[in-house]
Formats: sequence, structure tokens, C-alpha cells
Amino acid sequence: MEYKVYSAQGPEDLRTRSKEHGDIQVVLQLDKRELISSASKWTPRHLVTYRLLTRPEAAFLPTFETNHNEQCPVCKNEHSLQELDHTKTPRDLCTKTEGELMRLPGGFFWAALARAARPELADQAKVYPQRERKQVQREGYIDSASAIPGSSSPIQHSSSEFEADMDDLDEDVHEERRSKPEEVTVHLVTSFLQYALSLCLLQHTTGMSRTEVRPRVERKRTTVYVSTNVPGFAQAEFGWKMDHPYLALLEAKRAFKYIHFEERIGSYIPSVSNEHLAQYLGEAVITWKGNQERLGNDVFLIAATNTFVRFIHFAFGRDYMEYLDTMDEKTQIDLANNDDKDAFVYMHSTGWFNLQTQEGRRIALCHILALLRWHDAEDIRRQTVGYEPGDDSDYGDDSMDIGE
Repeated sequence: MEYKVYSAQGPEDLRTRSKEHGDIQVVLQLDKRELISSASKWTPRHLVTYRLLTRPEAAFLPTFETNHNEQCPVCKNEHSLQELDHTKTPRDLCTKTEGELMRLPGGFFWAALARAARPELADQAKVYPQRERKQVQREGYIDSASAIPGSSSPIQHSSSEFEADMDDLDEDVHEERRSKPEEVTVHLVTSFLQYALSLCLLQHTTGMSRTEVRPRVERKRTTVYVSTNVPGFAQAEFGWKMDHPYLALLEAKRAFKYIHFEERIGSYIPSVSNEHLAQYLGEAVITWKGNQERLGNDVFLIAATNTFVRFIHFAFGRDYMEYLDTMDEKTQIDLANNDDKDAFVYMHSTGWFNLQTQEGRRIALCHILALLRWHDAEDIRRQTVGYEPGDDSDYGDDSMDIGE
């Protein structure tokens, strides 16, 4: 039976999901264990009670799409603003030694990618049945290698260190990758962020500012109270932070249990579980609850599993904080059933992008640059309305780090 992924695109769908989980509707109907559980322990019941509405996956995150179409330096080939050559993958990526990869431009990223992509060495290699492959003879067909004087076989290696990459993921390869720990994914994604932010993005083009955007690897922990005096926890795995608003959370996992073949793109992609989706929501809600004045109504999250990444935007309704702060179950139910109240979390997301492919790296890079431009615009807007970053108390969780 096909796994049913959580979906609720409107209030009526949310009521249906509620019935599927014993008519649970609001946060204060969760038991004490569920109320105090860390974000990593959230379940589909939290998806319902924290009122998540999902939007269909998009090729590009809708929040960024217009800006991307107008200003993306990658797609507009404005090489003066970006340096990353994302179109090639090192030849024989998974068979080169780490030393060979590290000597290439951006070698630290290629080494991390190879570590995540290559199969683990086993005591005994798997033996698969072999069959003889014979060239098909067709009447009137002439091999191009013999028809064009001086041409070489397309299977022979060129002298270049780089080649057009191949997405070699299938169910067998995926099963081998599942043995790799979560830390391998974390290392790959933070390396890609460093690659994009330090080797692609020219952050000091004017020579005036020394502010730098960089990924943070230190773990931090946030505690907040939701509808009760019982705390909820979110321990940040890795992420980014600024002097004031957060840029994005990063939630990295080892290869998911399942993958599925996506006919639209012609390749295998991860199948996210409802438990992982609940954790994404938990990290976003707890981070937003503790830093709402800084974050406005938006939290961005970069989800990663093995060599795949996707971008998620959580937008909080105007009455969502009132919903979370309500201390009485009946009042919370009344607020949830009030059609004039917007007490929902809206989730917009992309599909999965494989960093092992040139197209996956390109679109991921486009999103990172769009994320920075979005926050730049938000900073200007906040300054216009007189917001001062120092007005709030201390904060800490997954974020993009900015330092002077």
C-alpha cells in the first residue's frame, strides 16, 4: 500500500485529518508527553493540532520566484556576481581519492559529495549475474566513430577533470547509502553552503562592508512555552543566524527509508515521512515562537537527506500567536473554529534537488542567493518602519551566522 503523506490544503481538509487522529483539533488536546516533546519527537498529531496547511510543491519557492526571474545572477549569466562553475562534476567522483578531489577547485565540497554518494566498502563485494552485451546491428547504420575521420569513441575519457554528471541513484544504491550516518549529510550541506557563500557569492564587491554570511555549525537550543507553562524544545542541529533576523534553519538527516520514482523528472527522489514533516514544523514553530518580533511571519528551512536538499517556507497567520498563547482548551477550539481568525501555518515547498547533478546544484544555488536578497529587502523594510535589531532579548537556534 502506498504511503499517505500528510496533506491539508484548507480548513475542511484539516478537519478531515483531525477525524483521522481521533478528532483531536487543538494543541491543548495533546497529552502532557506530546506537549513537552522536542521537535524531533513531533508526530502527525502535531501537524493537525499546530494547524499546518500545505501547498503543492513548486519548481521554485513561490516567495522567491518573481525576484529570481528578475535578478538571479546565475540564470542571467552575470559572472561578475558569481564564480561557481556548477555545470560540471569531477570525472569518476566516487572512485577518486579524497586527496585527488581536494586538489580540485572547490575540492572540499567535491570530497564531501563523494563521501555522501559513494557506497560503503564491504568485506565482500556483491556479485550480480552478468549477461553478454552485443551491439545491435541495424540496416544502414554506420557507427559515428568510424564515419567521422579522427573521431573518438564517446565512452573514452577526455583529458578534462570534469564531465557532465550522471544521476545514478536507484533502490539498490539508496539502500547502501542508508548506512551512512546523519553527520555525512550535515557535512555535505554545510560544505555546499560554504561553497556557494564563499566561492560563488562575492560578498564584498564594494570593498566597504566586512559583514559576512556564513553557515554556523555550533549546536544551540531554544525553549519556549506553548499554550501552557510546560516547555517545548528545539535543539538546533545546524543552521544560520544573523545579528537580528534568522535567514534559514537547516534540518539534515541520513538517507530516508524510502525513495520513489518521479516520472515527471525521470529519476528517484526521497519520500519524506509525516514524522520528518512534523519535525520540520516543530523546528519552525518553536524558533518563530521565541523570535517572532525578529522573524515577522516567515521562517525558511533547508531540508536535507543524503545528497538531496529542498527549500521550505513556513508562513504564520496573523492570529497564530494568539492561538498558541491561549491557555484554555475551549477558548482555543473556539478560536480555531472562528472563520474570521487566521490561525494556520502555511507551508510552501520545492521538490528535492540532487546536489550530485548540475541542475540540482544550480537550482539550490539560485535559492540560496534568492534567500539572501529576500532578507536584504526585509532589512530595508524594517529600517523604514523604525525596527531596531537590538530591541529584542537574546535568541538562539538554527540560523545563518553573520559576523563583523
